[in-house]
Amino acid sequence: MTTKYSPLSIKQRNDMEHILQPSEVRTLGRPIGKVADEKLNAFITEAEQLHIKPIIGDELFYKILEEEPNDDIKMLLYGGTYKDKRGKMHGFMGLRVALSYFVNAQNLMSGDIESTRYGSVIKNDDYSNRPSSKERSDAYNNSMEVANAYLQECVAYCKEVGLIKVVGKTKLAVGGVTIRRIG
Repeated sequence: MTTKYSPLSIKQRNDMEHILQPSEVRTLGRPIGKVADEKLNAFITEAEQLHIKPIIGDELFYKILEEEPNDDIKMLLYGGTYKDKRGKMHGFMGLRVALSYFVNAQNLMSGDIESTRYGSVIKNDDYSNRPSSKERSDAYNNSMEVANAYLQECVAYCKEVGLIKVVGKTKLAVGGVTIRRIG
């Protein structure tokens, strides 16, 4: 089956909102300094498409982007506490915080690499020290670990309230790469 897209639907797709805005990314997870909004928007898109959407599914991902989310979606986005079907209390940080940690990881790995007319360069100044590859990888891995843990809590909530339907015994695979320097 093929689908035809009109120019209008392509434009609408490009104008779609994100789960987070750059200003929110700077404060929800680990603070991110003076990074250009264009870079943060790119990192948000990458994190949504590579880490969030594959786990929660296309249907729920696009439902989240609706203008008027229902109470279950609001709880998913902002986190909070809830009781499961057995009456046990659970708390979670919310999808927005999880996403901000994925964005932080993206920023850690490529945040200081700038594209110029002379090619890609690393910005340096006289008043700061660059982390070593190992330190950068350790920080990235730590941020990814936190992001994946928060995302797992979101998925548990989604399953509990029926936002994600569980069919049989499926195993959740959370995307992420662990980077280690050898030697």
